[in-house]
Amino acid sequence: MTSHWPQARVAHVLQPPQSAARSGRFELALSRHGARTHIGRQYVSYPFHMTRPFALDAAIPSLLTVYQQSSSGGLYRDDRLLSRFDVGAGASGHVTTQAATVVHDCHGQPAQQATEIVLEAGSFLALTPDPLVLFPGAACSSVTRATLAPGAVLLLSDAFALHDPEGRGRPFDRLEAKVDIRDADGRLLVRDNLDVCGLQLAGTASPIGEWKVASNFMLLGAPDRLPTPDELAALGRQERQIAGITALPNGAGWGVRCLAADAIAARGIAECLFVLAVAAAFGQRPVPRRK
Repeated sequence: MTSHWPQARVAHVLQPPQSAARSGRFELALSRHGARTHIGRQYVSYPFHMTRPFALDAAIPSLLTVYQQSSSGGLYRDDRLLSRFDVGAGASGHVTTQAATVVHDCHGQPAQQATEIVLEAGSFLALTPDPLVLFPGAACSSVTRATLAPGAVLLLSDAFALHDPEGRGRPFDRLEAKVDIRDADGRLLVRDNLDVCGLQLAGTASPIGEWKVASNFMLLGAPDRLPTPDELAALGRQERQIAGITALPNGAGWGVRCLAADAIAARGIAECLFVLAVAAAFGQRPVPRRK
């Protein structure tokens, strides 16, 4: 739709409107009943949306898959979104998204995301959202805190891509991501901080070079339920992606950082790592997840 405004009003209309922060919550509790995992307590408010859960793996009946969706078209300035996942003893969940999430120009007011995770003994959670797509002026700050009881396993995925729809090389504003992992007694196991501005990734001096997608994964928990270094070493051997694997402090697990040439290559790494995590934890490979 095309609108025609009188010349005298144009300067006023182009000013970013001032509005109250938009808040949303996505809270989910999973519990084990017999061989299967079921949803217990749940609370979902706009802009979040959730359809029914899916039991996709006949060979792994305890693994329940949930798609965390948004009906808002992405993240906007001063959004304040909270997610919380409580996974009971022996329960297993996979939480992912249907597609990448666009972060729009935030006009200096970052979108804020906070995620709280509590895993009880012997539980499993793979939290693998598709990448954030950072538009020019995008700013996002995220904080993730997780507590793992003995025998629990957690796969965390955090990725971002740069995109200027007009192809003018305009950078995003800023991206901050902080992760704290603790054991059931509250002892800090791992702390990971990312703080980067778009100008640092622009031009020939960019530390990621010509790569389009940067991904950071953590595989945490009981060593006998995690992939081996040899299994992880197979990641990133293809031409369109590279990966580095690091042992996390305090014997917490593995850190995997990846660079990919495009979204397809990045998804390939993420899917491969999910398969490795599930196979190590359950002794069975999961079926592909449709996106």
